Amino acid sequence: MKTIILSLAVAGLLAGAPAAFAQDSTTVIHKDESGDRSKTEIKRDDGSKTVIKRKGDKEKKVHVNAAGDKTVIKKRTDPDLDH
Repeated sequence: MKTIILSLAVAGLLAGAPAAFAQDSTTVIHKDESGDRSKTEIKRDDGSKTVIKRKGDKEKKVHVNAAGDKTVIKKRTDPDLDH
């Protein structure tokens, strides 16, 4: 019985390990705030990045892959609607 409990505990710890390693592959490389505007750039190890721009009640997320192709991920005008 102790072996089963110990095995489940170890499996639980190992299941969370990939999530911890995945967080290390991103880095916030630039964050700029002025008044009601902000811009955050998040760079990944594969060369892609995500740019998040906020102005007042508007928000826009744009993913830029390593080749420079841009894709709008999310665009909203009232951030309170998502909560």
